[in-house]
Amino acid sequence: MLESKPTLKDVQSAQSLTASIVRKTPILTSEHFNELLGMELFFKCDNFQKTGSFKIRGASNAIFSLNEQESAQGVACQSSGNHGGAIACAAALKGVHADIVMAKSVSKAKIHNVRTYNGNMIFCDSMSERDALFAKTVEENNRISIHPYDNYSVMAGQGTIGLEIVDQVPEFDSVVVPIGGGGLISGISIALKGLNHSAKIIGCEPTSVDDTHQMYTANKRIEMQHRESVADGLMGIVGHLTLPIIQESVDDIVLASEEQIIDATRLIWERMKIIIEPSSALTLASIMANKEKFIGQKIVLIITGGNVDLVSLPWQKVGKE
Repeated sequence: MLESKPTLKDVQSAQSLTASIVRKTPILTSEHFNELLGMELFFKCDNFQKTGSFKIRGASNAIFSLNEQESAQGVACQSSGNHGGAIACAAALKGVHADIVMAKSVSKAKIHNVRTYNGNMIFCDSMSERDALFAKTVEENNRISIHPYDNYSVMAGQGTIGLEIVDQVPEFDSVVVPIGGGGLISGISIALKGLNHSAKIIGCEPTSVDDTHQMYTANKRIEMQHRESVADGLMGIVGHLTLPIIQESVDDIVLASEEQIIDATRLIWERMKIIIEPSSALTLASIMANKEKFIGQKIVLIITGGNVDLVSLPWQKVGKE
């Protein structure tokens, strides 16, 4: 696996290495949202990706890069769900054992995804306990750790989405990317900057989990505690490897509230007829909450995943409270 910050060449190599598993996902448009907001939006739909999220891009690049000895050791990861499913899938394809450490609170859809690919699930009671259990799992079993975002091979794999976007939408002004741990936006920025593309790279976070925004604004790392959001895929704290890339390459970070994220999720379901996670709807929610920054632009929104518990939808939860 890569031991230094990826380059455009590394992202291009990742695209070749993972071509047999990673799908080139479609870009959808919506006249309704274009007219409503006064801009032209392009929805890059990795909810249609294998395992239901963009995570397979980085996971498959990391696992397919393992040598024979590393493959024999097996791998381990900790995940709020989508990374775990992706690691389990890629590991199954390569014939590698995969331990997936997850909190019991992870959505049932994401647990099912890991189970589908026969990943060895190891559960903890809460997010705050996950780090310690993961470290114990790696040490006791001598596994190769594949971090969900603080891993250069994972970042290079995530960056392949940037190569696809440029091929599908040659001209656009901004790309809006949800930030959890920062692996996706790091990979996309490496790809676009490497191609000398002029588009602005805009990150977005929930106001309730805005650690990257705080660190980006302060231009330094700040110790943060785990917090909760309806955008459960974004609760990881920005990485030690990803933060410097974000500080160097990202043009702005915008925020949206929990209510705005839920409303945007429902709007996309109703208007575009696609199933997406609240973590994905954050892109539209952030644009709607910060409309003045985007008026008149051509904007690519990254739709990161669609693994949702259909019996427990976010707007149903609000109605019961």
